[in-house]
Amino acid sequence: MPRIALLLAGLLFCPVILAQDADPVSVSARPFREAALPERSTAPASVIAPNDSRIAAEVTAKVARIHAEVGGKVKNGQLLLELDNTDYQLALAQADAQVKAAQARVALAEQRLQQGLSLRKKQFVSDDAVMELRTGVQAAEADRDVAQAQQAVARRNVEKCRIAAPFSGVVLERQAQAGALATPGITLLRLVDLAPPEVEAPIQAAQADGLLQAHKLTFDSQGQRYPVRLLRLSPVVDVAARTQIARLAFTGPAAPPGSSGILHWEGARVLLSAELLVQRDHGLGTFVVENGHARFLPTPDAQEGRPFAIDLPSETLVVTHGQQGLNDGQSVTVDGTR
Repeated sequence: MPRIALLLAGLLFCPVILAQDADPVSVSARPFREAALPERSTAPASVIAPNDSRIAAEVTAKVARIHAEVGGKVKNGQLLLELDNTDYQLALAQADAQVKAAQARVALAEQRLQQGLSLRKKQFVSDDAVMELRTGVQAAEADRDVAQAQQAVARRNVEKCRIAAPFSGVVLERQAQAGALATPGITLLRLVDLAPPEVEAPIQAAQADGLLQAHKLTFDSQGQRYPVRLLRLSPVVDVAARTQIARLAFTGPAAPPGSSGILHWEGARVLLSAELLVQRDHGLGTFVVENGHARFLPTPDAQEGRPFAIDLPSETLVVTHGQQGLNDGQSVTVDGTR
């Protein structure tokens, strides 16, 4: 019985011994630091201005004067348009008169109350009459407050006839025409902010972690490459597109707002080429050279036809040619690098 067991063991180990004793196979190999490639990713991107506003009227009036033209730069608070405010000036004058009348009624009511208080001391006026006079003062004051509110609205409407720039920028469009009727909500001018623009890119949710740790970020557009840095990445994932919005700032010269291009970045991980993947024992992996023998390293997360990540010491020799016919433990000789 022991002899049979020994015979079976010998038969089982025979292929291994033969493989180890066979002539070494010639392969090409390179150190991991040379064979590995940085993890590169891309995403569509566009350049947007911090503010891109369509300026509209808040009141209905004719356009009286236009102080800004297409292509012109304006400063924050600079007058852009003037609307005809004649009707609103008349409404303000009417509101002013109503305030004065209300103030006069308050003064009269207060004077009557003082007289009533004096007569009550002499018992010429009842307490009910004094109470009625107090109520009259309160009613007059309420009427005055309403008149003052109407006056503020009328004054605000006059102010709305002067349309100023909400920020410093450049006029890109002008729909307003002198003499035309401006109505609320209808665009008169389009103003784009002069502040430094930003790059906006939809990032696939699977790429988000890599972008947060990335370096060498660039925005490529019209044959130009612009270095950028990550400002913020939205934590919310769009349900339909499965993307997160990233905002980036230019670290040097900026592309003009409205430009479109590609965002490039290099991740913190390094990858090996998909050509180095081989199938062994129903799993994917790659071969390295250790002490003159081929060693198979499984990579469970690898996908066929795609670069894969693996963590190895920088000087580990990775088989780059001849790996398809190798077996784990087989003797090899390195004849070069390619």
